[in-house]
Amino acid sequence: MRASRRDYTLIMRSGVGPDQPERRRAQRFRIAIPVELDEGAGITRDVSLSGVFFETEQSMTPGEQIHLVLVLERVSPGRPVRLQCEGRVVRVDRFDSRIGVAVAISSYRFGPPERTIGLA
Repeated sequence: MRASRRDYTLIMRSGVGPDQPERRRAQRFRIAIPVELDEGAGITRDVSLSGVFFETEQSMTPGEQIHLVLVLERVSPGRPVRLQCEGRVVRVDRFDSRIGVAVAISSYRFGPPERTIGLA
């Protein structure tokens, strides 16, 4: 079954078997969003309220604390909205010249730091 552009249907990765329980805390949505990193950039593969998986060329280590910015370009055309996120790298997948990084988001904010929203 193929999801349409209008239908932002949840697309889950397969591979979870009877002896491998689903560990995700929130539904994931397959969407490509630019990611800004302290030393580089990337593009998301999927996003949820509690985490994000993105591809980058920047090396990361599981357990590492990370600051990243999701650039929401279509929210306000001509003036992208930046969702600043804090989290922890939970998985790193290496393939070809890219690195896949799964991050558990602990907090995020739009705008000033005093508007931080904790998720833990």
